[in-house]
Amino acid sequence: MTSEKTVSFKSGGQTIMGTIRQAKTPENSTFLLLHGFAGTRNELVIPSLGIGIFEYVAAALGDLGHSSLRIDFRGSGDSDGSTEETSYSTQIDDCLAAMDFIAAQPSLGNGKIVLLGWSQGGLVAAAAAGRTNRPSGVALWAAVGEPHISFPGLIGQDAYLRGLDSKGATKLTLPWGASITLGPQFFLEVASFAPVAELSRYVGPAFIAEGTLDDAIPRGTAKKFAAAHAGENIVWEAAMDHVFNTASSVETLNSLIGATVRYLRNHG
Repeated sequence: MTSEKTVSFKSGGQTIMGTIRQAKTPENSTFLLLHGFAGTRNELVIPSLGIGIFEYVAAALGDLGHSSLRIDFRGSGDSDGSTEETSYSTQIDDCLAAMDFIAAQPSLGNGKIVLLGWSQGGLVAAAAAGRTNRPSGVALWAAVGEPHISFPGLIGQDAYLRGLDSKGATKLTLPWGASITLGPQFFLEVASFAPVAELSRYVGPAFIAEGTLDDAIPRGTAKKFAAAHAGENIVWEAAMDHVFNTASSVETLNSLIGATVRYLRNHG
């Protein structure tokens, strides 16, 4: 049996909202799910099921005996803050606060935490792991490894340069029609942040997934993470897009979840 509950904790003096999915085997590691750019803790809806990708992942992990916590970064979803204040640094702080929260819960993995980050959440996972060496494992799913390439590719070079040159907030219209307002610190970190180098300091196991049909992340990013990583790792490739082919089915996503858990159980 698994159950879900909404929880909250503080990061930078603001409230982070999250959802715990409790598995019946509390001794297994707990997965901390880190959403992508402009996402929320449930993530994009799977059309065939009507639930978010991370909601589905949490349920699957529960069936495999792993509890999970999925959070809204500050400025996203139900958490405090605004997108104008968000940056890679604030999201890393939120991740570290979430790790502290998990560690304080006796029913969640006995302090064993796996960071699972998708897209920009993978950038956050890589940095949090490298800076702390606390996680028992890291899973990078289509992780951002070169933000100065992938982010301008997402919003357009002109919009990126406009944000980089601005001393105030920049409002953007995203390719899927949504609008977001970002502050200057976000653009400065896009230009300077090095997720691959951040992961190089992490000595635990890393599962690194890349899709050959993914047009959001440059091909070969997973291998760059793996080459820099100091510990054991595996690069898992599949013919999948940035959303794991969930527009048509959950078959690829199921394979990805299973491969992630098997590898980290054997190497954690």
